Amino acid sequence: MMRRFLIASLVVVAACNEPTTPTIESEASRAPSRVPPSLTSYLWGSSTLDATNPGSLFTIDTSSAAATLVGTPNIPEGDTRISAIDFDPVTGTLYGIKGGPCYGALLITIDPTTGAGTLVDTLKGGWFDGTPGPNCPGGSAAIAFAADGTLYASGWYGGIVGGKIMKVDKATAAVLEVHPTPVGYDDWRGRRAHLNGLAFDANGVLWASRGNSVDSAQVNIVDPATGDITSTLRLNDPVMQDSLTISDLAFAPDGRLYASLPWEGQLATIDTATGDVTRIGTFGADVFTVGGLSTVPRLFSMLVGRYWLNEAQSGQSPSTVADDQADPVDLTVTWAAPMHWTLQDGNRGVRSDDYGHRGVVSEVARSTKYEDNLHLESKATFVIVASWTVPPDVQAIGGFQIQKNPPVPVALLQTDGTGIPTVIFKTTAQARIEVAWPPSLADDTRRVFHMVYDSGDPVPERRIRLYVDGVDQGTGQLNSGSWPALGEGLDMNDQGLEIQLMNRLGRTNEWPMKGTVFYFAVYKTALSDTEIGVNATQLLTSDDSGPP
Repeated sequence: MMRRFLIASLVVVAACNEPTTPTIESEASRAPSRVPPSLTSYLWGSSTLDATNPGSLFTIDTSSAAATLVGTPNIPEGDTRISAIDFDPVTGTLYGIKGGPCYGALLITIDPTTGAGTLVDTLKGGWFDGTPGPNCPGGSAAIAFAADGTLYASGWYGGIVGGKIMKVDKATAAVLEVHPTPVGYDDWRGRRAHLNGLAFDANGVLWASRGNSVDSAQVNIVDPATGDITSTLRLNDPVMQDSLTISDLAFAPDGRLYASLPWEGQLATIDTATGDVTRIGTFGADVFTVGGLSTVPRLFSMLVGRYWLNEAQSGQSPSTVADDQADPVDLTVTWAAPMHWTLQDGNRGVRSDDYGHRGVVSEVARSTKYEDNLHLESKATFVIVASWTVPPDVQAIGGFQIQKNPPVPVALLQTDGTGIPTVIFKTTAQARIEVAWPPSLADDTRRVFHMVYDSGDPVPERRIRLYVDGVDQGTGQLNSGSWPALGEGLDMNDQGLEIQLMNRLGRTNEWPMKGTVFYFAVYKTALSDTEIGVNATQLLTSDDSGPP
């Protein structure tokens, strides 16, 4: 009873959980809201009614918890609070909720480089109205994006009494579905559970914090399709014990769960297996109360390099393909007569109309970020958008090779003499692992290929995978080598290592591919099926949506 009295005396409304103090849809217009490559390593936070920098955006150092002010959205409508933030895993756009459980719910986007905000609209639809107003008309304190880009938000009043979870149209803020949460679940007033923070883990499971509305410190697992609480993790906190209050949650790409402790102005981690709470430190002088917490999605934070082979829109010169990620390794186009920029199915790329030439798109990869991020690593994903016709011999589509005669594939997509896609990896234990996936794809159709290396997979035959247009091609045909051993690492430190697209540079009687390469990207992790599906869907729509 002491804790209930303490909370009731601290807040006006307990549910508020805050201290009192080719033609693509406007890619260029969305670009300012995408998280820049230089900022992908941070945790992000938003403030509520802090005495310093209220309603603002911050980066947070995960090692010290120190918060640094980015800026303020400066949207006049609604309450000052920015109670929730989250990045869209599909576009990289940062969204937020301006308001709180009793202070309305305005969906906004925020530029992560400046903090400037743009109003989308009020969360509103059947059984919920987040229009700001007096007497606790309704509001929201939490948002979370599923891996496919679906937006969910918590709700408080504004229609159905008590807590709820809602599916939201991120383009219009229209509430599409409303699912009441169950009554009780340690709510100290016996109401429908109020969800104060939301975060999806890598397996698509939605976790929720309850703010100060519970009798015992806990986080819950919630079914967003029903509102049901399906599991409860009791928290072990030696400092606040059952009085622990969590405003929001965020899963880092490595699976670590971070939590914002609003009453203490601290950042903490939660062990999802044991419930142990470990404090990292205070947020510092720029902010005390962090209401919203988010991390950059894996499709952005794990991206090492990315190339939009799109000379016309990206502004790259005819002989250079620009890397749009941090520490760029730009590629040089060595032109031969059969090569040219082309437009196919509304997408630009570099095309070779014939065999038997030495044209190539390439650059040295040794002693660059590729070696730093991938050498000895057990997980990586290589993405190529390409099309090809029937070759007279083996042809390389793209990836990494060691420049020798003949060259040595390290992480390469190639075809055999009939056009069957083949993946080759070089590891620290094996000079060549070659896996093929019949049938032939030599029909000059633009496709998205994800080559996944994951020697941490418990099934050996799943440690090298190929996805075509987002579809897992299943167990391939092992042509040479053995399936990687558990934890077997890639070998990326040979002196002659290069990125090479559309050629096997230096080979006697070489056969450059006949076809087109549109796009190439490298990730320092094994992307999930959902992430690959999202990525493939975007690239199939357009692989030309790089920086203007």
